[in-house]
Amino acid sequence: MKRSGGYRLLAVVLVLCLTLGGGALAAPAGATIWGYSEGLAQCELNGKWGYVNGKKEVVIPLQYDSIVSFSLGVAAVNLGGKLGVIRQDGAYLLQPEYDTLMPIDCGLYIAQKGGGWGVVSILPYTDGRGNVTNVIYDLTYDSVTVEEQGGTRVLTLKDGEGAVTRVPVFDLPALLVRKGVPSAQFPLTRGKLPSFSDVSQKDWYALWVDVAYNVGLVSGVGNNRFNPNGTITVAEAIQLAATIESRYRDDSFHTSTQTGPNWYTGAVNYCIASGVIRSGQFSQSDYTRPITRLEMAQIFAATSPVKDMPTLNTASRVRSSIPDVKSGSTGAESVYALYEKGILSGVDSSLTFNPTGTMTRAEAAALAARIARAEQRIALWGSYDSAQLVK
Repeated sequence: MKRSGGYRLLAVVLVLCLTLGGGALAAPAGATIWGYSEGLAQCELNGKWGYVNGKKEVVIPLQYDSIVSFSLGVAAVNLGGKLGVIRQDGAYLLQPEYDTLMPIDCGLYIAQKGGGWGVVSILPYTDGRGNVTNVIYDLTYDSVTVEEQGGTRVLTLKDGEGAVTRVPVFDLPALLVRKGVPSAQFPLTRGKLPSFSDVSQKDWYALWVDVAYNVGLVSGVGNNRFNPNGTITVAEAIQLAATIESRYRDDSFHTSTQTGPNWYTGAVNYCIASGVIRSGQFSQSDYTRPITRLEMAQIFAATSPVKDMPTLNTASRVRSSIPDVKSGSTGAESVYALYEKGILSGVDSSLTFNPTGTMTRAEAAALAARIARAEQRIALWGSYDSAQLVK
């Protein structure tokens, strides 16, 4: 696949920011730009802040009183004295309605409104009473802090009557799983970012490498390199799919040592047993060759997290919009599923899929990041609405 095609396929910054008013405009004269992180830089003019891309085009309007750099695809912003959290197309994950927001882990923030403190999530869930909410702990506490206790970080909530609730931070992922918060099986960890020498913070794929690395789905190739333009083999794709499947199911495959005649034998057997691939779908000679984009789609569309995740994009519109995937053709339903669920967007503005092309490591990181983290999925038409992520 050509580098430019990969850019349009997976660069959510480009694809989504074009929906913010018809296209990105050059930063205005006199604006100050600095601090590139995950493809976007802070931009300021006359005390108002926003974000620009690598071409110095404004992709998130200069409307905020203050901002921070993007990290793991999200950034806190101050609008009119109230704090919120946005993703890289400017859509709010947390509305600007808080007096204080302090990140913890797992996409959670300590939040304050007026005199009340609590904990909120960037991803909503159903509260069991038919309501969709981002609140994990109600904003009714007198204080919420993270403290070190015996070498363990502990979330500590104190109410007005002196009662104290303590939750080890390492228990938060399990708590989110029990509540049914999307992506809880792939929690974000503060401070865990790669520093690969061949990934620049101006690169379109920096975000995806950061997220996929942070949640433990990709790693480097040695010598502090990621090799973003290297191609993914069939075996590597199956190993990645097996890890995602096992993490989502919370079984032991991803934590156990695999044995067999080849390093990928365990992953192949696991994916066959899990229904991700069929026995005989690939011959022994296939595993070391580059995987095609159609084969990649077929594998990952068959994983449990993709099958379970809600649809973001209208099925009928997806099916009528992809010019090189015809209904009824081999693998078409897998491709449609990845577009419908916000995992893929095509190699160009026409949503072309390019089924026979290969996939780079950077593109595979983007695919994995979007499967793992619901807040990174793509709304192809219209605005992103996190409520659509709730089952």
